[in-house]
Amino acid sequence: MQNILSNNISPYKLEESIEELRKHCKNKNKFKKDGSVLVGGTSRADYSGKSLKRTRASGMVFDQCIFENSAAAGSVFNACIFEKCSINNANFQECSFIQSKFLGDATDKHISNSNFNDSLFTNQFIIKNNYFEHSVFYNTAFIDGRIVDSTFYSCTLEATLFSRVSIENVKFTDLNIDYAVFEDVKMDKVILPFSQICYAFGLLTYLSETKDNIYITSHCNENGLISPNEYLKLIPHFINYYTENREYFPLANIYFYLNKKEEAKEIILRGILEGVAEIDFRKIKYLCKLIYTYGVFSYHERYDIISYIYSHISFTDMNAGLLYNFTTYKREIEGYLLSNNNRNVVTLEVNIFTNIFPEEQTKLGILLSTMEEIIELYKSPAGEHQINCRHNSAEAFLVLIQDTLPAVIATIGAFYSILVAHYTLQEKRISLQTMKKQKKLELKKMHLEIENERQQLINIQLDNQIKQDQVEQINLRKDHEKNAVKEQILRKNISENDVEISEIKHILFGNIPSNIDEDFIQYTYTNS
Repeated sequence: MQNILSNNISPYKLEESIEELRKHCKNKNKFKKDGSVLVGGTSRADYSGKSLKRTRASGMVFDQCIFENSAAAGSVFNACIFEKCSINNANFQECSFIQSKFLGDATDKHISNSNFNDSLFTNQFIIKNNYFEHSVFYNTAFIDGRIVDSTFYSCTLEATLFSRVSIENVKFTDLNIDYAVFEDVKMDKVILPFSQICYAFGLLTYLSETKDNIYITSHCNENGLISPNEYLKLIPHFINYYTENREYFPLANIYFYLNKKEEAKEIILRGILEGVAEIDFRKIKYLCKLIYTYGVFSYHERYDIISYIYSHISFTDMNAGLLYNFTTYKREIEGYLLSNNNRNVVTLEVNIFTNIFPEEQTKLGILLSTMEEIIELYKSPAGEHQINCRHNSAEAFLVLIQDTLPAVIATIGAFYSILVAHYTLQEKRISLQTMKKQKKLELKKMHLEIENERQQLINIQLDNQIKQDQVEQINLRKDHEKNAVKEQILRKNISENDVEISEIKHILFGNIPSNIDEDFIQYTYTNS
């Protein structure tokens, strides 16, 4: 197939096309030639009414620049500084600010009426001395950085994530932080909005445990503030109010904070029942996010919930608007209900491409049962998995596994060795496991020897420990041998029944150590 992008367009022809397109535009800065890569240097430009969409900027200093009615959606700013810039009615939607700084002038230049929806601030970002007003940060993520000496006034921060963020001398007033997530945050001299706290993830627990200097807005005092303890004493009144008004999300959130898990589960289920009856997918989505966050429902309970949702919504009576709503929220609802949120698990996606066609039902059955047995062979108690079949000219499978890292690594090796007789990852896994055991044994020996020298003890404790570790090694070897026999049976079953796999590839993601072999993270094997 010819690569049409490889055809070079002459500068004259490009200029001609740009001019022809600009005739139809009020803004003559549209259809500019490629100027979207900015590297280093200082800009003091007026970007009013200009398009910076999909810009890639690195090491830039925007010094007192004007962003009035500017469009910068989809841009990436890496190690950039926005210093005392005037930002009004600007669109920074879906931008990434990596190791970047917003250094403002809160007394003079406000950031107002601007859109930062679905953007990312990360890698030691700094937001300092800014006054945000009437701006939106829906589904924005602030990860690993600082927000200092700033105010968010009359803004929308719905579904925003604050993770590993230091928030110092910041006011959140007259705004919306519904469904925002606060995890591993540090606050000092921070003012939070009174009516929003029960609608946020993590704030109630944070207020009850922290010694940070925090206040909540209130009109009961002359200074307009109350302490976290004073706020938490009002929880019974919040329960009464939310119960009477059937506001299920904050009510369940409060019960989780009080460690009343059964009550919280009941409230969530009642809310989902009402959401289904009202065809309110937004309500269902955020109740499902509570389920995902607190992890108190088993996989089978979560699967029953999603089955109930789909079986009790009448798709035949659904108008175009409701159908659009459904498709918008469907993926998120399924993600919250069918994903394992255990912090100790990682996620493995395995794509298996076969030479098996739909009519070859026996081969399909053998392959499916073999995949299930491979997963069960190394599955931990925390493990969950799905197998999805994709009907192409030949069948393809997507296997999604969420489990502990050791279990997943063992499963990866088994998939390749059993299905396509490719042993590289299996050998690496066994080598890694042996090396870890050896290091663990050596470390124990070293600690015990030091202790022995200090206390002048005899070597009995050391000998016993060594013997115990040797027994563990023997048991481990037996487990390897037992699993090797099972794998050999499965491998033989695949081979003898002519179950042909054309390609296997996988990716592994989650909380993974940086020193892990790259082949465990991503690998592809094509059967020749």
